[in-house]
Amino acid sequence: MIAVDWFGPYDLEGAKKAANSDYGDGLYMCIGKRPYQRAPALQYVGIGIQVRTRLKEDHHKLQEVTKQRSMWLGEVVTAEPSGKKIKVTPATLDYAEWLHARFLRLPLNEKKTKGLPPRSVTVLNRWWRTDYATPRRKRPHPDWPDLIDYPSYGLPARLVWFGKGQRHILGPDYADPT
Repeated sequence: MIAVDWFGPYDLEGAKKAANSDYGDGLYMCIGKRPYQRAPALQYVGIGIQVRTRLKEDHHKLQEVTKQRSMWLGEVVTAEPSGKKIKVTPATLDYAEWLHARFLRLPLNEKKTKGLPPRSVTVLNRWWRTDYATPRRKRPHPDWPDLIDYPSYGLPARLVWFGKGQRHILGPDYADPT
């Protein structure tokens, strides 16, 4: 179980300033419009050991979001799983990014969209204002679920919107990246 507190919205420069002062390891989510899109959409999720180093105008994916771009900074607030560390990247960051990219089918994410995590993972998203104390009453985008649950073992994955229901993703559907 991974809980992520998301803070925002920021413009790119504001996100970089916030990350310089308050963040170390973290996630970032980009919402906005690419050319020929009519409505803002979830576009890209990324991670950074020092997240501020990833928030640049020349970022290979962020530069594709040209209109109404807003950034959300995510901080993992749960402990790392116990056991031997396999990667340099913390497992909580890695799995949180993986579930968002894979199950939300973010258009600008290419990595972590084809395969499935090797273990059962659940991500709980919570959203906060930029004062870091006031919870947001509404999620930043209607397609961004409160809970992403991947139980592995051939069971259906679930995207859950509290107060709105849930969508089940059956085994063959979540095994196929298209």
